Amino acid sequence: GMSAAGVKQDMPPDGGYRKFNSARTFPKMVWRPGVVVGVLFGVTAYGSYTAIEKKKMLVTDKFEDVDTNNALEPFLTAERDRYWLRLLKKNRELEEKVMADVPGWKTGTWYGEPVYLTLGQKWWDPTDLEVFAHSERQQVLREHTWRHHSEYAGPKFYDSWIPKSIGKYLW
Repeated sequence: GMSAAGVKQDMPPDGGYRKFNSARTFPKMVWRPGVVVGVLFGVTAYGSYTAIEKKKMLVTDKFEDVDTNNALEPFLTAERDRYWLRLLKKNRELEEKVMADVPGWKTGTWYGEPVYLTLGQKWWDPTDLEVFAHSERQQVLREHTWRHHSEYAGPKFYDSWIPKSIGKYLW
């Protein structure tokens, strides 16, 4: 075996090891509580103020929208009625043209028998099927979906990419 003289014993340094820090320690404070409370209060006050102002603005906008709709309603109703009457007149002209060769055919009737319910002076809205009886499906889509109207849609950047031969089916 090994002799005791050949082993160097590990000993503490002269004067001993330093003392352990056994006192209570606190982490470094990043934000002071007073600053945090102040910032939160400020942000809350600013957010509340802007939310109230935004609400006032939305209420004002809604009021103006309702006011505008009320002012425009007679004009929009007249325009709707004009639109329907124009389509119905076109339908009568088409019916007269299509049924010209049928003997005894009276336009607006089924061989003289009235097909529509008569309400006198009251307005009635014909169904889509009645109005667009002589129209193609694309015409129905074009008349009922405003985005199909070129005057509302405006030109798109990709319009020049679409060949004219298929473009007529798109709008």
